[in-house]
Amino acid sequence: MSLRRELLVSFAVQGAGAAAVLLATLLLGKGLGPEAQGVFSHVKAEVEFVCAFAMFGLPQALFFHVKSGGLSVRAALRWVAGCALLALPLAAAYAAWRTQPAGVVALMALAVAAAVAHGILRALVLVRDRTAWFNVLTALPQVLVLAGVVAVLWAGDAGAPGWLALFAAANVASAAVAWLRLRRAPPEAPHGEAGWRTLAHYGLAAWLTAALVTAAILLVQRWVEAALGRAALGQFTMAMTLVQVPLTPISYAAPLLLRRWMERPGAAASRRGATIVLGLLLACAGLAWLAAFVRPDLGLGAAYAGATRALAVLLAGGAAEAASRVLTVQASARGTPWIAVRAESARWSVLALGWYALAAPSLEAVCATWAAGAWAAAGVFAWCARRDARETAA
Repeated sequence: MSLRRELLVSFAVQGAGAAAVLLATLLLGKGLGPEAQGVFSHVKAEVEFVCAFAMFGLPQALFFHVKSGGLSVRAALRWVAGCALLALPLAAAYAAWRTQPAGVVALMALAVAAAVAHGILRALVLVRDRTAWFNVLTALPQVLVLAGVVAVLWAGDAGAPGWLALFAAANVASAAVAWLRLRRAPPEAPHGEAGWRTLAHYGLAAWLTAALVTAAILLVQRWVEAALGRAALGQFTMAMTLVQVPLTPISYAAPLLLRRWMERPGAAASRRGATIVLGLLLACAGLAWLAAFVRPDLGLGAAYAGATRALAVLLAGGAAEAASRVLTVQASARGTPWIAVRAESARWSVLALGWYALAAPSLEAVCATWAAGAWAAAGVFAWCARRDARETAA
């Protein structure tokens, strides 16, 4: 199957998963209001943050070394089991630091460990199985979360413990399916056994990138809640969820692109793709800004007044974010994942400056700070690309 066809299928299947998360968020906002929806989105962001921290970049590192013949799947599965077990105390410590009750601590630990196992197993399935199963396993937990949200709407608000239990169940089921697929994969050819130092060099860069991205989202959410209240948090997370719709397929297609660009270097193609996506999202940002004059509440009611304009500003940053995600894959395929770490450091510098400078921010100001940070990160990739081009020419 050609790369274009693989990507189209991936966007269709995984797009259904992204749509499921969006629909779940919209249903909660419409049915229970921005405060309940904000709690759901915040719990989701916390699970994703701790999960990114606890995976230590292993999905990318194991994929890279199994694909290149430096590690066997059997050895990789031992790393998966060890990482999932380590995630339990890490997630529990995070929840305890947040002074959560014992039940929430246990649920957070289970949800994060399951998400870690699913995230790494999903990457290994792509190495050993058809891309169709990779796509299904990517969308499966999101579809299960939607089903859980629909069930909650019949019973009332679930609160943080209920959402944690839902995320845990969805990821446990999805990880189990991935493990069964790997068990059924055909025997593999002899592989080398890359050591922990080899995995750590590659994985640390991927880990830092993922942790910095999710931590930045969590930081801005807390900034909005502390400065503007829970209703504003609901508006911000709703707008951010809508921005993630065009970005999510890029993230899900990243392993497909990484596999292809490891086999066939595609720097030029990646730059063209990044430019196209950037232009499309900037156009969407302009349309959303115009739509704010007609539908300032995203069509969700007065509680979401101002959310459309926030969406427009975040989409402007999402354009740079999309380009950065494509170029991150290119850097990883070339064996230079540390460029992405520099890009995320630039994002954090802008966010820190905004936090310090804006004593009493508006929602639009916070969104503009986030967008500026995304453009700073994309600027690092552009600078590195120009530097590499000069070195190649010389």
